[in-house]
Amino acid sequence: MITSQKLHPQYLKNAEGVHAFVVLPSKEYEELLEDYNDLLVIAERRDEKKISLTELRNELKSNE
Repeated sequence: MITSQKLHPQYLKNAEGVHAFVVLPSKEYEELLEDYNDLLVIAERRDEKKISLTELRNELKSNE
């Protein structure tokens, strides 16, 4: 997961001199999108039934 210490934003000002835009290197932007998508999946699966590692392994073996 990307942290704020790993970001290198540049701030662009509007005509009044107020920060209006943030520019990030494309790699950092892509990492932020990946993290956001991961968080969406976590939120969607929050209420799913939990299973043990043993159950998962058995299920995976039976699907081989």
